[in-house]
Amino acid sequence: MRKQKKFVCLAVVALIALMPFGMRTAGATGDSPSSASDIEYVKVGKYIANWGVRGEESSFLSVYAEEFYTGNYTYETLSEKSGGTLQTDAPQSELYKALQSMMKTKHTHITGYQETRPLYCYTDCQNGDYSKISSFYSGKELSGTWDEGATWNREHTWPKSKSLNGSTWSKTNDEADIMMLRPTATSENSSRENKAYGESAGYYEPQDSVKGDCARIVLYTYTRWGNTQYMWGSSGVIENLDILLSWMEADPVDTWEMGRNDAVQAITGTRNAFVDYPEYAWLLFGEEIPEDMPTPSGFAQNPPVGDSDTTSDSDTASGSDTTSDSDTASDSDTTSDSDTAGDSNTASDSDTTSDSNTASDSDTASDSDTASDSDTASDSDTASNSDTESGCNSSAGGGITAGLLTSLCIVISKKRKR
Repeated sequence: MRKQKKFVCLAVVALIALMPFGMRTAGATGDSPSSASDIEYVKVGKYIANWGVRGEESSFLSVYAEEFYTGNYTYETLSEKSGGTLQTDAPQSELYKALQSMMKTKHTHITGYQETRPLYCYTDCQNGDYSKISSFYSGKELSGTWDEGATWNREHTWPKSKSLNGSTWSKTNDEADIMMLRPTATSENSSRENKAYGESAGYYEPQDSVKGDCARIVLYTYTRWGNTQYMWGSSGVIENLDILLSWMEADPVDTWEMGRNDAVQAITGTRNAFVDYPEYAWLLFGEEIPEDMPTPSGFAQNPPVGDSDTTSDSDTASGSDTTSDSDTASDSDTTSDSDTAGDSNTASDSDTTSDSNTASDSDTASDSDTASDSDTASDSDTASNSDTESGCNSSAGGGITAGLLTSLCIVISKKRKR
């Protein structure tokens, strides 16, 4: 009798890179979420893919939004602060200063112009499918792969010629903020040029389904960056206050905007408060909130009762902004790494950028990518960290790690009798 062992080794390779959504903690099911707990996030590293859908009304705040507005930043607290009474005096109001302090304090990573290209497949996709992006003005489906501006380029919803730095590029100002800078079909970008939004002759009037989006982005830049000089009229960014508020009411927040807020927060740390709480727009200018206006929080139709939170009136928009929860905003628009995007997916984990950083996808500032007013990128600001993907398609699948390539050896022992 003799024992004989036969060893058979089978190499098993996990082809994770072929999966459509890569390293996803959860996938979009196609069913519209009806509450924050129903959202199934698609995540690639620290990035979150936009889970929303254009035109689908947002009737709830996301988990990230709920966790963002705490302490002195709850709606109950901020809504008690006084706003202005005119277009001109709103920036001096307590509410303006508090909103600015909040969005500035939590803005832990300021994007560079070139850095934004490979990030749009997360911020501007729909339903978690980050292989495609949605053109801002039309909703046209575009490939997320950068093609030197032939198909899409980046639209300064707040024209660069009217930014804080004007024609000079600066990493510390508003002109490269991914919250404001949107991927848009090249032809649509050219049509707008640097015209102010509005309905009168000489203004640019977008289609109805995106008017509210435009108004809310304008308010974000106006408040977060303190760009008050170019806000109103034909020489500004939007025609007047009546247009701004009417657009916001007629085109309420959809889940695409809420999902984008989540995606941007994972990159920069901050959110557009006027998406989560459109009510602030009316309060900021001393106007009555429309009682029948649908909002994510539902507070326009059902205002919160009672207010146990208190905050001092010393919040200011300056570099010495302070709140009782020790959040501070420095003049360089940076904060400590303690600000998070909800579940530790943050942009503050040592991500920093410098004016000499180069693009991870070999993009250069001399390409045909132009802003809404024909501005070209004269700087080379990009993500200096290795987390930035080289492009949307390359990140699909999330890459193959050593832990996902497993070699399985099956030992088959057979006894044979002779």
